[in-house]
Amino acid sequence: MRIVQHEVTESSDNLLIDLGHQPVSNRFLPVDSLTAAPSFPLQLLINPDTGLVHLGKAFPLEELKPRYDWLTCFEPEDHLDAMALKLTRLPGITQASVFGAYSFKDDSTLRRLEGLGYAKNWRIDPVQDLGVTDPCANVETYQCALTLSKAQEICAQHGAADVLIVRHVIEHAYNLPEFIAAIRSMVSPGGYIAWELPDCERALAAGDCTTIWEEHTFYFTSFTFRQLLLESCFSIIHYESVPYPLENSLVAIVQEAPAGSNPAISAPQAVAREITRAQSFAQTLVHRRIDVRKKLETIRLEHGAIAIFGAGHLSVAFLSLMQVADLISCVIDENPNKKGLQLPIGGLQIVGSEALYSGDVKVCLLGLNPQNQPKVIVAQKRFIEQGGIFASIFPGSDLYLEQMQ
Repeated sequence: MRIVQHEVTESSDNLLIDLGHQPVSNRFLPVDSLTAAPSFPLQLLINPDTGLVHLGKAFPLEELKPRYDWLTCFEPEDHLDAMALKLTRLPGITQASVFGAYSFKDDSTLRRLEGLGYAKNWRIDPVQDLGVTDPCANVETYQCALTLSKAQEICAQHGAADVLIVRHVIEHAYNLPEFIAAIRSMVSPGGYIAWELPDCERALAAGDCTTIWEEHTFYFTSFTFRQLLLESCFSIIHYESVPYPLENSLVAIVQEAPAGSNPAISAPQAVAREITRAQSFAQTLVHRRIDVRKKLETIRLEHGAIAIFGAGHLSVAFLSLMQVADLISCVIDENPNKKGLQLPIGGLQIVGSEALYSGDVKVCLLGLNPQNQPKVIVAQKRFIEQGGIFASIFPGSDLYLEQMQ
């Protein structure tokens, strides 16, 4: 792991941190597989004009595409009732208005709108509209297939959307200007786009390595996404960061800005804060890698074998970026499809929660979404009663491992 400090210039984006080769986190392998999960160079860059953090060279799309059709992704939804209601109350929106949606991540919002009596809707079909026939393909493939010309075809077929819902996909875009152009081309004149995406500000401030995921090309904060919208000539109708335990959700409802307007606002002090936070994040990763390894070595020496609960990209990022996979005995996950496979880092076998009661595991790191960690602790309370210890991999959480005595 290498930090490179560059003088901020206007000529190019600057290297923030070189994280070396990192594995494709969804590449689960059979136990004792003779092949390793593919890995690629991963660097974080920062734009000196906006403070936006992003990947350097993105991973190859074909490698990112999942190999299993049972892999799922979950986005936070506790705020969607309020969001759906807000969309129906936008000026000019009636029950005759057309609601469009980008992907399966928007289905639950469309269902809520239908429940409110807004039944005129459509959603991009990856097979019919994008020509994506691989059942394993996900948003990493959709964003590549949605060109401007393809979006115009979709608009002609389904009709322009009065409100277009785009949840948790813009951070995956490889070509951001083209993606935004494609999205806006499917909206009617005077219509709205409802964006939603992860707010990485808290994770960057805390030095949380799990926010880094090869499938996320961009790491937006409240400021950097707002600037992107303004520079893309949108007028912001509504903007908020909805709080969640892992990462907040940025929600922005926008319209096309009036012709001739220049809504972008120069904010050099805000950009400087973004850059300072990002540089601190990079420095913290380097120091935390050393501290976490020392802590886990001490824990294993004083308590015994260590497992990690959660066979997802959060655990993979932690184990790989902190370089501690060799200190972990196994990975626990209750997904029956994952059991019997191994994580794409360290050759770690994925087993069920019964491993907690084998007598070997003494400490279990919680590598799943903090929102779900209390459920695991309650479900596995016998582990604690038998002297087992749970600790979280997420800085700032109540059970964070570095605070463990």
